[in-house]
Amino acid sequence: MPHKHPITGDEIGLGEHLSWVIQTAIRRWVFVGIVTIATAACWAIHTGSVLTWWNYSASYMAVFIELVVGISMFQQTKADAQVIRKILAMETNQFAELKELINKVEEDIEVFHYPDITPEQELPEPHL
Repeated sequence: MPHKHPITGDEIGLGEHLSWVIQTAIRRWVFVGIVTIATAACWAIHTGSVLTWWNYSASYMAVFIELVVGISMFQQTKADAQVIRKILAMETNQFAELKELINKVEEDIEVFHYPDITPEQELPEPHL
């Protein structure tokens, strides 16, 4: 079952979808409050085993959150690169078309200003 990016609506994979679901949960003031209260409680208890357990848990949580955020960032970077390549291809085509149009207009202007001169002939030197 395809998943949708929560912001762009683009189709995303399961890993990126789970990353966004987790980020939605942890990027809330309630989550920050719970972690802060748990930290304060562990400091207040001030038992070596509780502090050690919380230190390891908080360290793992920090690494886990970074990995979760990294998954969605890397996936978004890949999606952005695909869009940039499409835009670059469109611009390259447009520049080629514009160059053809400019060349055509230049030829038309030369014929208009010098109707008796064919493109194979030399243009006369301007009189200064």
